[in-house]
Amino acid sequence: MNLRAPAIGALMGALIATIALAAPVDAQDSEFPDTAAQELVEKYAPIVMLKAQDEACDNDGEPYAPTAVDIVLDNPEILLRQLGTENPVVRQGPSAADLYGLNEGFYLDFPASALQPGCIYEQDFDKYTGTTTGNREPVVYAHIATQADEPDKLAVQYWFYWYYNDWNNKHEGDWEGIQLLFDVGTVEEALAVDPVSAGYAQHEGGERADWDSSKLQREGDRPVVYPSAGSHASYYGSALYIGRSASEGFGCDTTDGPSARTDPTVVLLPDEVSGPDDEFAWLDFAGRWGERQAGPFNGPTGPTDKDRWTDPVDWHDSLRTSSAVVPAGDSQADAIVNGFCTVVEGGSAALILFKTSPLTLVVALGILFLLLRWFANRTVWTKVPAIPLIMRRRAGEIIRAAAGSYRRRFAVLVTIGLVYVPTSIVVAAFASVLRVLPVVRQLTDLAGNAAETSLIFALFASSIANVMAFVAVSAMVASYYDLLSEAGDEEVSGFDAVRRAWAHAPELLGGFLWALFVVTVLTMTIIGIPVAVWFLIRFQFMAQAIVTEDLDGRSGLRRSAALVSGRWWHTAVMVALVNLLVALSGAVVGLILLVVVAGIPMWLFSALVTLVYAFIAPLAAVAMTLLFGDAVAESLTDPDEPSDSDDDVLLSV
Repeated sequence: MNLRAPAIGALMGALIATIALAAPVDAQDSEFPDTAAQELVEKYAPIVMLKAQDEACDNDGEPYAPTAVDIVLDNPEILLRQLGTENPVVRQGPSAADLYGLNEGFYLDFPASALQPGCIYEQDFDKYTGTTTGNREPVVYAHIATQADEPDKLAVQYWFYWYYNDWNNKHEGDWEGIQLLFDVGTVEEALAVDPVSAGYAQHEGGERADWDSSKLQREGDRPVVYPSAGSHASYYGSALYIGRSASEGFGCDTTDGPSARTDPTVVLLPDEVSGPDDEFAWLDFAGRWGERQAGPFNGPTGPTDKDRWTDPVDWHDSLRTSSAVVPAGDSQADAIVNGFCTVVEGGSAALILFKTSPLTLVVALGILFLLLRWFANRTVWTKVPAIPLIMRRRAGEIIRAAAGSYRRRFAVLVTIGLVYVPTSIVVAAFASVLRVLPVVRQLTDLAGNAAETSLIFALFASSIANVMAFVAVSAMVASYYDLLSEAGDEEVSGFDAVRRAWAHAPELLGGFLWALFVVTVLTMTIIGIPVAVWFLIRFQFMAQAIVTEDLDGRSGLRRSAALVSGRWWHTAVMVALVNLLVALSGAVVGLILLVVVAGIPMWLFSALVTLVYAFIAPLAAVAMTLLFGDAVAESLTDPDEPSDSDDDVLLSV
């Protein structure tokens, strides 16, 4: 027996070895690679920062979270349709097996209409992921991708499935995501090194960042992702982003706070599925994951239809290195960008209205056209008793005289207007510092909305600084024209005007701060806003009065109020017209820059907008100086009998 036991042991060992050698290679190696792959995708699992909602259906925050496709599979409220006459229903509540192998001629159809969502999609999402369905947790799908011609690179992709895309291009279903790129070719090697880069998908393009870049926020090895509210484009931080192309998205994406931290469960996807019985059979669905619509409102195709599924390296290399962030603290640029966002949203809404109710849009445009024609008819204005003829005459004369004088003295006036450039730099620096000051952080924390409150502080500060800049420009322009009247035929330089205005700087600052105090206090009472506006108009000639009549700040305000007395409405209308012309001119130039020069960086855009206002502000200051001269001339005569000297004052300048 001692002789036979070793023989039996050897025979059994040989048998086991034979079976092992005969086993398929992938069966031998499958357990460890799967374990390593799962370890890799969990190691770098993204943290998703969702823009918080104040309340349901508030159209401000993000109501959805990345979720499993299970919420639309085996769901009796979801329909599988096939393109054709009336797009017939193929199956109600389709399963993953039902989707396997279907081509683009099929699509899923959710309850409600993609173009008229109301609150139905949000309510359905809450229902499908809520207590009645077992409280489904957020999910991201992971895929380890390689590219045939790049064997020494490996990508770890995270795919986010969103139930509804509530942006300018509204549509059911949405596939977004991020990707980490490694300079190694295997999972085992990737576990031993750091990624070299991260790519975040945004609309038809995206943005990349080096792994050690300060732009990329991380918690350990886990990248932090800020999906834009509604569009779900993935960004690196909390901000307002502007897009002017298909790769950026045409419109504005917002990821600003407060944000809700989300830790999705990671589900690893295979490269391909074996058949309809595979749990991931839905990966082989080439149809649409949402209602079929024309153009940008069409439901999206799935991950395997995207270029980055099979060509991750090429996709990564095609990404931008930055996104256009709207800078905080530049009120002119901010106003233009917000106008751009509003125009794009309005255009999208008009397109949706045309698709859903073309007659309504046609009627609305017809009414708007008739109203514009009515307002454009000059005879209308001559019949409005609230606008006296003398006011209309003087307003037109002042604007024409200001434009003519501006053309003749363009170089000097633009030199004066350049005061806006250092002001803009100071404002931008102040806004940046303001956001990180401990005192401001404490105040914003008390206000309950740190990001938005600090932005309000920054914009408030920038608005004050811009008003101060315009007061300075007005004082310099008034000094220039006053020096011209004293010099006769002698030349007067812009530097002479700057020196004279600077000599009155303490008085100008004192008057400005007192006016700011009065107007701010009245405005904060809410009921005092009409009185604040009344005072604001009465203070319009402060700068001109101080530099031309050598007054102190309080006296300058009193002098301005006396000149406006009896002609408040005339002054108010002129102030409104001048500011409207300045705002429209800056807005038009800014919008042209945003649309025509699509790749312009936001810092350059802000700089150019500042230069535009540096060119326009002196024109407004000339108009206000002429209006001041008109008021002075009228105060020297009977206010009820305007003399011909008014025209002389205007035309002499």
